[in-house]
Amino acid sequence: MLLILGLLEFYRLISAGENAPQKVMGLTIGISLCAITYLITVRILTVESLALLLPLTFLVFIFEMYRKQEKPFLNIASTMLGVIYLAVPVSMMIVMAFMPAEDSGITYHGGLLMGCILHIWANDTGAYFVGSRFGKNRLFERISPKKSWEGFFGGLALSIAAAWLNHRLFAELALYEWIAVAVLMSVFGTLGDLVESMLKRSINIKDSGTLFPGHGGILDRFDALLVGIPFVCCYLWFVGHFG
Repeated sequence: MLLILGLLEFYRLISAGENAPQKVMGLTIGISLCAITYLITVRILTVESLALLLPLTFLVFIFEMYRKQEKPFLNIASTMLGVIYLAVPVSMMIVMAFMPAEDSGITYHGGLLMGCILHIWANDTGAYFVGSRFGKNRLFERISPKKSWEGFFGGLALSIAAAWLNHRLFAELALYEWIAVAVLMSVFGTLGDLVESMLKRSINIKDSGTLFPGHGGILDRFDALLVGIPFVCCYLWFVGHFG
């Protein structure tokens, strides 16, 4: 559901400009990627099954020829950008949650995803309170005038502190691994927030949607997770957590 609502929201925003993405094909590729990823992680399919996505991807080019749009390659690019920005991170969440660990036989790691979300909450909380009180040096004023370096380090500190809580709540990782995840989520989660702000500024809107009254849309709520999760997932792969 996160993927579908997110893609629809993204394509609606992109369509506000000069782009006309292929929404149906974007949804088809995104849902197929997530479905195949899940079947691979639970070992129903092999990784070679991802090759099934190649024909779908190139159908986007072919279908665009028949749409008679003024800027066909911008439409193709915006269609695939939605898949990269939303479907790829969601697929990696599936990997994180279901990839079996060879040494323990665990096939569900729900604590990993919940721990990442907790780190984002801690980072946002720390950044808000420290930034609003002590923030003077702008982090990236061109994109987000309110964010400060002081807020960033406040969020990072509280996120690292939350690693201890994650270690107590979720046994999937050792404490030092949770600390590494905290750093990754703080750094790349903050960058993810800036990326979404860059998107909104490029089309002159305040919120990506109205799904959450007072809090914006799907992209507003999950921007940090979308960019942070791929880096965390790659780190866990690198340290051998997935076998």
